[in-house]
Amino acid sequence: MTRKLVWKDLAALPRFQNRKTVLDNSLQFVFNPGIFSSSLLSIISPASGFYSVLEPLESNKYPYLMGQVFHINGHCSARLAFLAPSDNQDLQGFVRVVSHLASAAGERGAFQILAEVAENSPEEEILYQAGFRPYAEQQIWKLPPRISYGDCKKSWIPLNPEDRDLVLSFYQRILPGQVQRIESPPTTPDLQGMISWKDGCVVGYAATQFGPKGILIDVFLDPDLDFVDEYLSALLFHLPYRNTRDVFLRVRSYQQPLASALLRVDAEPGPRQKAVVKRLTVYYNAKQTFRVQGFENQPDITTPISHTKYKK
Repeated sequence: MTRKLVWKDLAALPRFQNRKTVLDNSLQFVFNPGIFSSSLLSIISPASGFYSVLEPLESNKYPYLMGQVFHINGHCSARLAFLAPSDNQDLQGFVRVVSHLASAAGERGAFQILAEVAENSPEEEILYQAGFRPYAEQQIWKLPPRISYGDCKKSWIPLNPEDRDLVLSFYQRILPGQVQRIESPPTTPDLQGMISWKDGCVVGYAATQFGPKGILIDVFLDPDLDFVDEYLSALLFHLPYRNTRDVFLRVRSYQQPLASALLRVDAEPGPRQKAVVKRLTVYYNAKQTFRVQGFENQPDITTPISHTKYKK
């Protein structure tokens, strides 16, 4: 029976060292919390956002299957952090773990739970069995230490508080509808990032996450923008801490010009991934409460996912 992690379970965690599948790129490439530290926080400090559960096994190698979710109080989305051990193929056991995590996230106030999973992996099948559905295709690219392209004079400056409305308008204009329906827009008071201007208009926004392991960037560029390579080179040139940490870009399938530019500057592509979502019961209850006549039969995701392949 799936249950919450408790103190006595911590003794077995060393067996899971390097045996977890991380399902959140921010945790994987930016913060990289250890399985013991995040599990300990889930016990002693629920306010940390971590919540861990396990499914007991009759096995000498691993005493249980394990999963973890991360949810910040007040946010509508929770994120699936990891499943472990990665070399166990008990699909139905992991489905029960994920379902328990989803229920816990809903009880904490989340409307949905998100994950990022490698294509054609066992974890992808587990998530689909647990009720997740894809809404975007993506890759994580590792940038080289230097990009020598152009003169690096394209404008990228730190985001100012007064720029938030402009960034939001830009974000809403260029992102596909199915992504905006799921991922929170850039409106938080502590919003970080860099912004690029051309002729008095916003032509680029880079949402940045800085952590002890690396820097993860989501780059949004005007689809009509020329010289993408130069903007990419200038972004890396102006990026803080680029000389002390690895820099990663999350690139979606609808960002073909950016993916092509990354190939030209010898960036290293990671495995193809699916961004997936599971709507929770509280979401559907809220949707029912605020249902508007004439929109009852509108689907959650309205735009098909692009299957465009990156071309070298």
